[in-house]
Amino acid sequence: MDKLRVPLTALTPDGVPVDSVVSVADLSPQDAEPFPAESVRVRGTLLEMSSEYLFRGTISGVFKRACDRCLEEAEVAFSVEALWVFKEGLGTKTSDSEAEDVEDDGDMTVCGFEGNEIDLAPCVWEELVLATPSKLLCREDCAGLCPQCGVNLNRGPCARHERGGIKNKGLAELAELLPELRARSSEEKSCASTKETNGKNKT
Repeated sequence: MDKLRVPLTALTPDGVPVDSVVSVADLSPQDAEPFPAESVRVRGTLLEMSSEYLFRGTISGVFKRACDRCLEEAEVAFSVEALWVFKEGLGTKTSDSEAEDVEDDGDMTVCGFEGNEIDLAPCVWEELVLATPSKLLCREDCAGLCPQCGVNLNRGPCARHERGGIKNKGLAELAELLPELRARSSEEKSCASTKETNGKNKT
């Protein structure tokens, strides 16, 4: 992506400032799953350090996805610190859609590059993948959906259950679902009571 490609000839003693909003679709590999963000902002400075180059900045944006509890659309802002070192020849790009080899060196990510420019896009994508939450909630105290009727409990209690939660009826609910079983149980109890009464009368 041109916005994130920095020619080495553009470097000055103060570095090259980067401030670009880029589409996530342009960053993601072709076989990547849909990502829960439309665009990200990359801000920072690329500096030359002897034969290496340092990028320090931030990657920010908004995750958008259905809430994992209530299924309503959730939006969560994020901002991650970026600290990358680029070394020539560390990794080889075989095509524009493939990223350089990436190594971890403590809090610093080491990326390889070749030629007369540095492409920040692969490292930006790497940071996005690592920052993606396993669960996304519309709010921390999201009440979710009623497990029986599916009503969004963030909007208030459902009509069938009390505000404090669902009443645990235990096996009573099972009996309501199986009326034939309940009737048979009543008949068995009646027969047992009759036999007990007859036994007492004989004695």
